[in-house]
Amino acid sequence: MTTAAIHTRPDELLQQLIRFNTTNPPGHEAECVNYINTLLTEAGFETTILAKDDKRPNLIARLLGRGEAPPLLLQGHVDVVTTANQEWSRPPFEAEIHDGFIWGRGTLDMKGGVAMMITALLRAQANGLQPAGDIILCILSDEEVGGSYGAKFLVEEHPEQFEGVKYALGEFGGYNQLMAGKKFYPIQVAEKQICSMQATIRGAGGHGSFLNQGGTMAQLGRFLTTLDQNKLPVHILPVVREMFTRVAQKASFPQSFIIRQLLNPAMHDRFISLLGDSANTIGSLFRNTINATIVNGGNKINVIPSEIVV
Repeated sequence: MTTAAIHTRPDELLQQLIRFNTTNPPGHEAECVNYINTLLTEAGFETTILAKDDKRPNLIARLLGRGEAPPLLLQGHVDVVTTANQEWSRPPFEAEIHDGFIWGRGTLDMKGGVAMMITALLRAQANGLQPAGDIILCILSDEEVGGSYGAKFLVEEHPEQFEGVKYALGEFGGYNQLMAGKKFYPIQVAEKQICSMQATIRGAGGHGSFLNQGGTMAQLGRFLTTLDQNKLPVHILPVVREMFTRVAQKASFPQSFIIRQLLNPAMHDRFISLLGDSANTIGSLFRNTINATIVNGGNKINVIPSEIVV
């Protein structure tokens, strides 16, 4: 695919990006990043490749402006989460088109966004656009697993690449939300942080043919049940209060009343249950969440493990 074709066919660019299997871990984003690098250099851009690991590079390109405004940073990652243990109705890395949609891992998170950024930069270059300030395109590796090879590496080791940047456009989904019977277009201004913890359950192991009441598997069941049945306290952060106050102002009664009660910690749980399928999504904005995601234990069908790690 030539640069000219990409200029007019961003959908084809997205398909090409999806076909690079950049599942993280292990990532191995190099082939995808090098492909993008070729497109940009063929279009006349000077690019910089920075990598903590050669298999996991990051790319920076710059559209020069008039120097009358701070640089604007466009940032996007090309690694994707795993498709393991998921039932896909279409191959996740073939980017097939069905019913007018491109199917594949990363279409939203976030190769679709990366394709739009690249296309915009190429279009601006082709049209001779010289913005008030530089536009910096940063293509990142390793967003899905902490950023040690991507954003964290660049900020810590190469901060000069972002000198003067005051504003940045990053990950986005481009979707609306229907709340209280009205359509809203959310704008992200904050994000939760992650805290990874590990619990180890130990007990007497043994052969599966023996009695083992209260063993590691039973302890695991109680542990997971406790996590499932207990919620962390409600915290009404300022940004959440602002968002739902605005939504309540636009909603009609009784939805407006229900939404306002969500902002009352004493009444929150009683009213969040009235939101139906939206309760889990909206409720997560009001409290920290805790979930078990990986369990490692026994590896033989007839042996009770003496240690299980969650």
